[in-house]
Amino acid sequence: MGVGIKSRFLSFFREFFVYHHRSLEFRAKVFAAIIAAKLDPDEDDFIILYEISKEIYDNDEDRKAVLIQITKEYISKVKCKDHLTLDTLLLSIDQSMKSHKRYASKIDFSHLRRLINGEEEETLIQQRVYDFLLYEVKQYSSIG
Repeated sequence: MGVGIKSRFLSFFREFFVYHHRSLEFRAKVFAAIIAAKLDPDEDDFIILYEISKEIYDNDEDRKAVLIQITKEYISKVKCKDHLTLDTLLLSIDQSMKSHKRYASKIDFSHLRRLINGEEEETLIQQRVYDFLLYEVKQYSSIG
């Protein structure tokens, strides 16, 4: 329970307490886009995300927890249509890459492929999100 409260605190005050919070937030948006493309994301998606976060942030438990917390926040906003749709989330990712070309290197497509699962319709939408991100990375990597 302590890690949950601490991750929520760090998530809420990430601009002040989390090193390179914009980079972490960008990653969270990317993971959220893939997961939110599912009709009903489940706990297995977050187990996979936790495994991926261990690969990214190795021994930094706080960054892992904050990445998952922020990802869940974005998914919740998309699912509740709280001024955020999947399209606006993808547009935000695009704008971030346009402003910060180095963010293109933050997307590991092997990680994203692991998150593509579910019913046929869901995986089709996830694949479209994946293809969009692939196109964006190619576009901004070639500009760099």
